[in-house]
Amino acid sequence: MNRRLATAAVSLLLLTATAAVAAPAAVAAPTTTVAPVPAAQASAAQASATEPADPAGGFGPVSVRGTGNTVLTTAFQGFEGDPVQISVDARTSTNTDPRGTAGHFHVRHVHTDGRLVADFEGDITCLAVGGREAIATGVITKSEAPWFPGLELTGQKVALSVEDNGRRGDRMGWVWGVFGQPVSDCQGTVPFIRTTSGDFSVRG
Repeated sequence: MNRRLATAAVSLLLLTATAAVAAPAAVAAPTTTVAPVPAAQASAAQASATEPADPAGGFGPVSVRGTGNTVLTTAFQGFEGDPVQISVDARTSTNTDPRGTAGHFHVRHVHTDGRLVADFEGDITCLAVGGREAIATGVITKSEAPWFPGLELTGQKVALSVEDNGRRGDRMGWVWGVFGQPVSDCQGTVPFIRTTSGDFSVRG
């Protein structure tokens, strides 16, 4: 064999060896071991896929009860420093249907000099609860408002909001439909003013 053929043969052998080393070995498909699911867990998983874990869907009976006292801030021009008291006792069998709502509310606002600004009460017609907060809307059935002569409160809608903070001090808020503010069932403002005394209890 002449030198040129010998060199070519050696080059061919080296190329073949290199290709054999570089070629990846066949990789077996990974085997995944799945632990068997106990029959009880499997049944529970199947049930949860078709129905909620909580039969009531988190919308069972709800209520708000209590009385809160506060003093109006400078945001209420002409009434800053006035004491206001709100009492509410409302309940309903479900948080999604206001037709079962029952309850009563009472609001009393007195001026700093002791003169009555307004005192009114009525029936709760809708109640909604979310966590520690509740919104109760209702209609005034009895009223007197000597501070606003000629203003008819009876028959007007109100919205009362409450935040139950336990011993840390509750909050409350309101919307009076009598002054042209829109009030819809179970809709109101955030509880915007802290109580100075009293206590509200929200359940649901």
